[in-house]
Amino acid sequence: LKGSSETDRFLQVLNVIKETTASMVSNSGRLMLFAVAVPVLLPILLVRSAADSLVDLPGKAGLFEAASDIDLRNDDERQADRGDAVVAGCAVKALQLRAARAGSADAAVLDSVSSNADELDEEGCHDMQEGDGGACMQSIIWSKSEGYTVHPDWYPGLNPATSTIAEWQLKAWNTSHPTCPRPCSIKLDDNWCLLNSAPELWEPTLPGGPMEIKILSYNLFWWNLFKIHGGQSASELIKRSGESKPFDVIGLQECEDADKVFGPVGLFSEYTAFHDSDKNVCIAFRTSAWTQLGYGVSEVAGDMRTEYYGRRSAQWIRLQHKDSELVLFFVNHHGPLSVNSGGECGGASTAHNLLKVMATNAVKGDTVVLVGDFNANAASRTVQSLWPHLLQVYNGVAFGGVDNIFSNVGRSSISNTEDLGSGGSDHHAIAAVITLGGVANQSADLSPSSAVGAEPAFSVEKLMHAQGSDGCLIEPELRYAFASTDGPSQDVGGITDSRVCCRACMGEDWCKAWVWTEWSSTVKGPLCSLKSSRPTSSKAAGGFASGLPQNVAIEEARAKAAAAGF
Repeated sequence: LKGSSETDRFLQVLNVIKETTASMVSNSGRLMLFAVAVPVLLPILLVRSAADSLVDLPGKAGLFEAASDIDLRNDDERQADRGDAVVAGCAVKALQLRAARAGSADAAVLDSVSSNADELDEEGCHDMQEGDGGACMQSIIWSKSEGYTVHPDWYPGLNPATSTIAEWQLKAWNTSHPTCPRPCSIKLDDNWCLLNSAPELWEPTLPGGPMEIKILSYNLFWWNLFKIHGGQSASELIKRSGESKPFDVIGLQECEDADKVFGPVGLFSEYTAFHDSDKNVCIAFRTSAWTQLGYGVSEVAGDMRTEYYGRRSAQWIRLQHKDSELVLFFVNHHGPLSVNSGGECGGASTAHNLLKVMATNAVKGDTVVLVGDFNANAASRTVQSLWPHLLQVYNGVAFGGVDNIFSNVGRSSISNTEDLGSGGSDHHAIAAVITLGGVANQSADLSPSSAVGAEPAFSVEKLMHAQGSDGCLIEPELRYAFASTDGPSQDVGGITDSRVCCRACMGEDWCKAWVWTEWSSTVKGPLCSLKSSRPTSSKAAGGFASGLPQNVAIEEARAKAAAAGF
């Protein structure tokens, strides 16, 4: 929220609520929402105004700004599959979440303690007990006494009279933005997506003569662009960009209805489209040019628990070109949150699972193309783990470069890459043309400054412009180890999200790495440990996440690109 005063900010809040609810609730419902929102939000903003006065505490300003300025852009994904009633409450929920995080930031500033400990002796989980206080127990008590009474359907398998505290705690943890740590006494199968090795792929079999494949990847920002603004601008972007040469294949993320994308601009009859209603992704191919050979969806990742909206998939289709008989295996992927984490099983496993989908469902010799909003840029283990196996054809500018196109073709086959603009989305549509069976007629030069010739260096350059935690490397379920205890270090209690921990690290010039745990017995809550040296090793640890701040992540991304042969 930007404004010269708290009043300006509050008026912006009201405008956000009005705009969000305009097309989704009745006039009476809208008035009711305003009646609730005004008394709720005004105190929040006044408290925030008071909290802003804390930033002049000696040595705390950088940490406060890092922790309180967390970006909520990715929380837009909460709208998928949840209905208009939840969409209508998005503005309020997002603001409440920001206020809660601001409160956590205040606690982090005031409770910060210096520490030279080399390791955190914490388990990363905790079983709440009767008499415990804090946000977790408050959530449990509210769920049992009020939440269950009004909405028992929210708590399947739970009963206030018979369910244990640990079972209620698991419910409070097993949700988006949990208020509780994971209970130690309940074991979960959270390693379902772990895959430590990558299958080998192949070079494509070339057609007898030259042919071009035009590719589009586009995150449609559905809840906002389509549900509030009608989506016409995105549909027109797709049509306009395909007028000189139609797209052969299209991968859309945050797509709830392909007909609403193609129909209004007269493209419905030109494309055959598939919508995965579970993950809200759409895949389409030009009907006149291609024949469908196969189609499927495979789960490859799951969101981190601190931003959990579910599991993520690879939507794929196998096509044969009607004239050349070339076979294309096209994959559309909307990656897990948090950005640059690779989700609950980490970035390397997400990349390996994507490659496994190709190796399992494609046939040796197929041309392979992978597109999507990966929720991962060059800082991530996801993108870095794909570099040794696929050519990064192009990536967009949004969120440090999370929109990507990869392929098993050679660099000389890339004819053109293009940023098509946003069309009203919070992402940019990106496109590429691949030429096979002949010499590519490259419309962009191959100099080091060119996107066609410079990937993945171009993606590392975009990482340099990432904002906030979008520039961090996050490695879930890993705990870094450090050989050196020289130099400063700091433990900060009250930080409830690994992204905020990374931002705290970015606020200190000396910080080179960080380790976060969702439960520390020392502070009886989450703990963020800032380190002045790089890690020497890491080990699997439930309830932990570790990572690198943006400047260190950029250096490592460059090294990974060089090691992959680029």
